[in-house]
Amino acid sequence: MTRYILLAVIMCVAGCGPELPPSADGRKEVPMKLVNVRPFRMGKPDAVLLFTGGTGGMLEVCNCSGPMPGGLSRRSGLVESYRQSFPGTVLVDIGDAFWVDPTSIRNGYILRGYSQIGYDAVTLGDAEWAAGSRPLAKMLAVNKTPAFSTTVTAPDVSAMQVFKREFPNVKVAVVTETSPEAFHFVPKSVTSSLRFAGQDELNKRIADLKAQGYVVVLIAHADEDSIPDIVARTGADLVVRGHTTRTEQKLTKVAGKPVVKIGGYDYVAAVAIKADGNKIADIEYRPELVDTSWPIDGKLLLTYQAYAHAAMMAALDAERKTGLEYMASASCGQCHKKQFDNWLTTRHAHAYATLVKVKRTGDPACIMCHTSGFQTKSGFYTIEKTKQLANVNCQDCHRFNQAEHNKKGFVVEPVGKEVCQTCHTPVTDPKFDYGQKQRKIRCPSSGPMPASQPAQ
Repeated sequence: MTRYILLAVIMCVAGCGPELPPSADGRKEVPMKLVNVRPFRMGKPDAVLLFTGGTGGMLEVCNCSGPMPGGLSRRSGLVESYRQSFPGTVLVDIGDAFWVDPTSIRNGYILRGYSQIGYDAVTLGDAEWAAGSRPLAKMLAVNKTPAFSTTVTAPDVSAMQVFKREFPNVKVAVVTETSPEAFHFVPKSVTSSLRFAGQDELNKRIADLKAQGYVVVLIAHADEDSIPDIVARTGADLVVRGHTTRTEQKLTKVAGKPVVKIGGYDYVAAVAIKADGNKIADIEYRPELVDTSWPIDGKLLLTYQAYAHAAMMAALDAERKTGLEYMASASCGQCHKKQFDNWLTTRHAHAYATLVKVKRTGDPACIMCHTSGFQTKSGFYTIEKTKQLANVNCQDCHRFNQAEHNKKGFVVEPVGKEVCQTCHTPVTDPKFDYGQKQRKIRCPSSGPMPASQPAQ
């Protein structure tokens, strides 16, 4: 039952999302039409700091009941529009970008999306550290995400401890304070491998940055009750509160210091500053709702497409604990010659050639559907090393292993619509017609079969 619920959820998100641009089938991608961002009251800022946080693994929103705010594709459109309007724009995520399950495959895709958007720094919050230092390090390296953590470190994870950016009229440094109490739901097997810096160490770092002429921003990854104490004892000029999924609509003052609270997948905090040396002379804050007023970045939708494909394949194969052991169609053809010869006449057999034609062989989002088992242990790796697994092979539709097939009493399950729609989604095939496509690729019958065993 869980498998079918997950399939329904994934198909709802894939099918009910925003209007989608052309993608991986050779059609020309349409560049984003950026919008002019309304000016700030202060005029031209010395720097504009964009903050996101508490994304919680949400790559795209469903839009089932109408347009909903959020999604990385529109967030990218907002960010690029700001960068066009304000040259001194910096983008920082303040943590908890990961899904509640630290082992979920969507976490790697979140980091890939962040890399595509061009984040300047991504804070490692408790949700990220919960994945474990080694798996986290691997995800960061693969997705080339600029990770950032000041008070929490681990031997395996290569992350900045201070993020710095210099502009003509201001130097900005960002540090993080991640409270051990924020790790309440993280197992001790994970936290025992982490080092938490003391308060004196953080205070000295901030003092040194101030002496070097930096305006210092502190990202406080802590509970609400801890914020007044953190603000009162910090030497930072601005505090941004993380570890939340709620966004405050106004800038607040705590102990005379400006505090921004930002969280949730549907908002981006924009903070404009003018500086007087290493101090903030003027500050302006506005929460930007990620709604339909912002353009869609098609590349981020392709990343979501790749995630949806991988997630649905995992759902389809949930009962098979060892996963699929991918093999070439030619191997199946040794016993099923008629079906193999038919496959050779279909577009599935030439799917990789399509990527070559449109020069997309280096795009992981495209490779997912034009090869077999990409990013799995036994699947496609490169065309040089695993040429036999290029194209859409038998197991991509008939999802079983040879050992299962050889067992007495094995029944070939019919290929349902949900299998086709792992690749033929509104992103890649907006005019998908299941009946029409099935007729083009359907395997010929192997001859009379028992009523309990439907034809392939």
